[in-house]
Amino acid sequence: MNKKTKKIIVSSAVATSAFVTVAPSQQADAATNIESLISDAQKAGTVLKWAISIEGTADGVTQPWTQFNAAKTAIAKAETAMNGASYSDKLKYEALLIEPKTQLQRAQGYLDAITASTKIEAKTKALSEAVITNNLEQVEVAYHAMTAEFRKQTILLDRVYGQSTRDKIRNVVKGPAEQLINYLKNDVTVHMLTKAATTNINYGKYLEATKNINEAQSIVNSNVLIWGNFLKKNLDAVTASQPVQLVSISRVDSTTVMVKLSRAVSSIQLSEFTFDNSLSATRAVLSNDGATVTLTTSVQTPGIKYTMKFKGNSASFTVPGSIVPIQIDNQTIQHRETTEVLSLVANFSESYSQPSKATVRVDIPAGIKVVSINGIENNIAGARSINVTPEKNGNVTITFTAKDVNVAAIDNVITFNKMEGITVVETKSSAKLNFYAPAKSGTFSNKKIYYVDINNNYFVTSDGMKYKMKPSGDVYRNEGIAVAFDSFKSALDMEDTITGTYQPTANSMFEITSNFYFIDLLLDSKFSYRSGTAGYRMDGSRIDLNGTGQPNYELFFFKNSTYIGKTRISANGAWSYSTNVDQNTISDYSFVQQVAGKAAPTSLGWDAKTLRVVEGPFELASVTEGTGIGEDLLDKEVTFTVAPLKNKNGLVLAQDQAIVASNATIIVQDLDGTKVKFSNNQSDTKFSPLNNGFKIKFGSIDTSKGTAVIMTNGKDGALTGPLNVISIDGVTNAYGLNLKVNTGFQIKGY
Repeated sequence: MNKKTKKIIVSSAVATSAFVTVAPSQQADAATNIESLISDAQKAGTVLKWAISIEGTADGVTQPWTQFNAAKTAIAKAETAMNGASYSDKLKYEALLIEPKTQLQRAQGYLDAITASTKIEAKTKALSEAVITNNLEQVEVAYHAMTAEFRKQTILLDRVYGQSTRDKIRNVVKGPAEQLINYLKNDVTVHMLTKAATTNINYGKYLEATKNINEAQSIVNSNVLIWGNFLKKNLDAVTASQPVQLVSISRVDSTTVMVKLSRAVSSIQLSEFTFDNSLSATRAVLSNDGATVTLTTSVQTPGIKYTMKFKGNSASFTVPGSIVPIQIDNQTIQHRETTEVLSLVANFSESYSQPSKATVRVDIPAGIKVVSINGIENNIAGARSINVTPEKNGNVTITFTAKDVNVAAIDNVITFNKMEGITVVETKSSAKLNFYAPAKSGTFSNKKIYYVDINNNYFVTSDGMKYKMKPSGDVYRNEGIAVAFDSFKSALDMEDTITGTYQPTANSMFEITSNFYFIDLLLDSKFSYRSGTAGYRMDGSRIDLNGTGQPNYELFFFKNSTYIGKTRISANGAWSYSTNVDQNTISDYSFVQQVAGKAAPTSLGWDAKTLRVVEGPFELASVTEGTGIGEDLLDKEVTFTVAPLKNKNGLVLAQDQAIVASNATIIVQDLDGTKVKFSNNQSDTKFSPLNNGFKIKFGSIDTSKGTAVIMTNGKDGALTGPLNVISIDGVTNAYGLNLKVNTGFQIKGY
C-alpha cells in the first residue's frame, strides 16, 4: 500500500467518525420540529371542527374560510416536514394527522353546502319576484330555473356532516324553496298543459291535445289554484276550440260498445255512428260526463274486426273468440255463456241420396236469438218458427246466441223439420242448449246450485247465473268452516244451497250454507262383475234390473246408447226395471237419475252408471277319452271342456270358467241300461276345476268298495262300452249359471 492510499483511508475513517458522532443530535432536532408542526395541525383541525358545527360557532350561513385555510396550511407544513422522517415515524405522524384531515374534508362539504344554499336562495328570490309580477309566463320561466337549481344543489346540502348541522343549513333555504315549489306547481303545470294542448290542436294532434286537456282539467277540479279563474278560462277556451274526435271504442258484450269522445258534448245523433261488416247501431246513450257514448248494436260475430266511423274519424275493435260449431248429431249438452255465438248445421237428403230442396222449418225456442241463416244476417228472437230453403248441398246452417246477454236461457232445443206441404216428414234436433248469464258484482243469498264445472272452475245457480271461482284470493266456507279451494270444489254439488259476495275481477266469498246429500245410483250387488269377466253373465231373454238411488227421482234407461224407458225411484230409494235382452250378444245398459219431471236426457253424461250384459248359455263343449289302467271306469280321469260363448257370426264373446261344488254329481248310462251317479268327494270320485273346464277321477261302482249309486241295473249290472252323459249338477260359472249338457256327449276309451 503506498502513502497516498494510506492517507485516503485515514481521511475516510476520520470523516466517518465525525459523521457518526454528529447524526443523533440532528435527528432529535428534526423530530422535535415535526412533532411541533403536527401539534399545530391538530390544534388548527380542532378550531375548524367547532367552526363547522352548530355545537360550536357555526350558524349555517357564515363560511369559516379563515379557519379552513389555517388548518389546510398547518397540515401542509406538517406533511412537508414528514418527508425526511423514517418510514416508521411517517406512519406514526400520518396517524396523528387523520383527525385534522377529516375535519378539513368535512369543512369542504360545509362550505359547499353554504355556497349551494346561497344559489338556491337567489333562485327562490327570483321566483318570488316573478310571482309578484302576476305574469304566468315569467313565473313559469323562473319556476323551471329555480327547480333545476334546486335539484342540482340539494345534493350538496345532504353532504354536510352531522345531522343537526345538516338540518340547520337545509332549514335555512330548502324548506322555503320546497314550500314555494309546492305553492306554484299546480298553476304552472296547468299553464304548461294548456299551452301544449293549443300547440297539439294547431298541428292536428287531437289525441295528444285531449290528454293534455284531461290532465289539466283534473288538476283544476281537485285543487285550489292561485290564478284559478285565469287558468280555467284559458283551459275552457282551448277545450272549445278542439274538434270533437273519436278517442277510443271498446266492446262491452256481444251487442254493446262504449265510445270515448275527445271532449264533452251536449247531444249526439245515432246516425253519426256507422259500422262495417253489416254491424248496425240501434241505440245511442250519452253519459252524464258528456264524453262517453254507449251504443247498442246488432249481434257481433266472434272473431270479426269491426271499424266504426264518427265525424271522419275511425276506431276498431275485434270480437273475441269464434263461432262454436255444433253438429246436429252431437247430443252433448252445451254449457255456454250468453255472450257466445254457436252455429248448427242440419243436412237433409232425398231417398235417392240427392240433396233435399224441401222447405225446412226451424223451431227457435224462447231465449234464443238467430244471428244468421245460411250466411245471411238475421235478428230473429224465439219463440219463433222460420221456414228455410236448404243450400245446394242440402244444408241448413244457423248461427245463434242468447236473446239477452243478461238473462240465462236453459234447457233449450232447436229442431229442424223437413216439410212436405204442411206435414213434417223428418225431424232433427239439437242437443240441449244452456246459455248462462255472467253474474255481476254483488251479494246473493241461499241460491240452489244448478250446474258445476269443476274443470273450468265455475258453478251456475238455479236462476242461470254463472259464477267463476278463483284458485287464489277468494274465500271459501262450507257450512261455516273455512276450507281450501280444492276442498270447496269437491264439496260443491247440484242442489246445494250457496250464499256469497261476488266480484268478477276482485276477491269473492262463497259459502255452502246447506249441503244436499245426494244418494248415488247403485245396482244390486248381484250385478257386480266377477274376477276375470268383462260383464254380467246371464242366460235368458229378459233381465230384471234393480238397485237404489235418490228417493223420488226418475231413472232413465238406455241400451247401447238408445233410450228404452224410465221408472220412478221409490220414497225409500229402491227401484226396479225389467227389459228384454238380446240373445248371444253383448249389450251395454246405462242409467241416469235426475229430478222428476225434467225431460229425458238426450245424451249420457259423465255420471251415468253402466252395466255390460253378456247373454248366452253356459254349456259343455267336449269330453275327452278316459285315461288309466284297466277295463272299467275306476281311477279313470276324464276331462270336460266348457264351450266358449260366441255370437251368431262366430266371434267369441266370453269364456266361462267352471266352479265345482263339493257335492257335484254326474250321471252316466251305458248301452245296456245301467245308470250310475257319481258324487264329488265320495269314495275315490274327485271333481277338479281346470282352465276352461274340469276333470273327474271316477271311483268304483262296487258298493262294497265305493259310494257310487247304481240307479238302474242293466243286463250285466256293470258299466261297459261308451257311456252317455245324462247330467252334470253342481258345476256352475262365476255367475251361478248351471252347466248345460246337451245330448250326445259320451265317455269313451276307459
